[in-house]
Amino acid sequence: MRMDERAGQFRLLVVDGTTSSMVDLPPKGIVLIGRAAEADIRLTDRSASRRHARLFLDEGLVRVTDLESHNGVRVNGQAVSQVHTVQPGDVVSLGEVQLVLYSAADSAARSPSTEGTGPAKALELVLGERVIVVADPAVQRLYELIRRLAASALPVLILGETGAGKENAAFALHHWSRRTGKPFVALNCATIAEPLAESELFGHEKGAFTGAAAPKPGLLETAAGGTVFLDEVGELPLAAQAKLLRALETQRILRVGSTKEREIDIRVVAATHRHLEKEVEAGRFRKDLFFRLGAASVVLPPLRDRPDEVSVLAWRFLTQACAASERPPLVLSQAFLDALSRYDWPGNVRELHPHPRQRTGDVPDHRRPATHQPVRRPLRQSFRHRVGVQGRVHLAQPGDGFALPGRTRGPVGPGPPRPLERQHSLDRHLLLFCLRVLAPGDGAHLGRCGRQVRGVGLPALAEQ
Repeated sequence: MRMDERAGQFRLLVVDGTTSSMVDLPPKGIVLIGRAAEADIRLTDRSASRRHARLFLDEGLVRVTDLESHNGVRVNGQAVSQVHTVQPGDVVSLGEVQLVLYSAADSAARSPSTEGTGPAKALELVLGERVIVVADPAVQRLYELIRRLAASALPVLILGETGAGKENAAFALHHWSRRTGKPFVALNCATIAEPLAESELFGHEKGAFTGAAAPKPGLLETAAGGTVFLDEVGELPLAAQAKLLRALETQRILRVGSTKEREIDIRVVAATHRHLEKEVEAGRFRKDLFFRLGAASVVLPPLRDRPDEVSVLAWRFLTQACAASERPPLVLSQAFLDALSRYDWPGNVRELHPHPRQRTGDVPDHRRPATHQPVRRPLRQSFRHRVGVQGRVHLAQPGDGFALPGRTRGPVGPGPPRPLERQHSLDRHLLLFCLRVLAPGDGAHLGRCGRQVRGVGLPALAEQ
């Protein structure tokens, strides 16, 4: 390693197997990455070569080159054959290992040392007629990632609990893409009867089945040029899954009862609250469709893991409720806000949204007292995935590197960090996000669901 030992303006998040670390990069120098003992950033994942890649750093410029590795180097899913410049936010894949470049100033602003220094600053994302309010720094970073993904044509899989805001994330992908202004068509796959699933997606001809009195285009046709959002895609029947896979691969659909294929031009964004890899293992979801939908994946943290956002959303929803009921604005007491943050919100934002409206009529004065609180429930384990080297998904367990109530955070990775690999206890409110893009060389699979990049801690329970 030949490098300036001073701290530089960039940091590198390294996701290696089931461990993650934050590396401070120097302002100048050459950094070797691989499994070799002499590597400056030493990897353990077997998909990485001994001498896999080099980083070249020179006063504000970061470049990467492949050292004739077995699995190659990709930047944002594109293979790198020569020296390639890397920008903050870019995702560099070395086999199964993921590297994400950050500016030091940006990541320092999100470090745990800033926690508790003040209220979260809300960010309003105006997406046409839709406004998304984001207060939690982790979710703000998530939407930055979504903005980057929107510029690509990759299918995106959004993972998260019911009510966590998956449709908002999907709409942001559409709005920031070149397809903005074209249709955004959403379908909740859990609400359609199995016999009608194919007709809803692909359309039907007159007489195709009993009750088909006229031809009807399916949702994939009506979204021409735009984006199709398949919510709860894990509930889609297997027969419809097979036809959906073919439609995505060929960009052609066949209406039920027809023999003539029709061309389509759409982008598909899918979402689910299920662990799709477990559904694949159980035979309830097609593996090839899972690969196809999961070229890039993002994970929305539940509301209980972003307590800074609860009070901001509560104020907003309360203001809207007061305006709708034509009464003066209420003032939320601090005790009430504290109670909101202690509640685990199993229904997430969808549960929080009607809460102020339901109570605007039962408070005689302008201040909501502490007695008007949601019933406290036991804090449940967070919706978190741990994706291993083989891509197998399981819920994170206490003691495996996450902070749970009454426990201290364990080490992020095995053994002490190397000098260059100063590990950080990541912000406990940071989201889980994963981005995994596989080589589309054989045309069969665009990608698969990503691995966990950030651990999300849980706020401690207040004393009874």
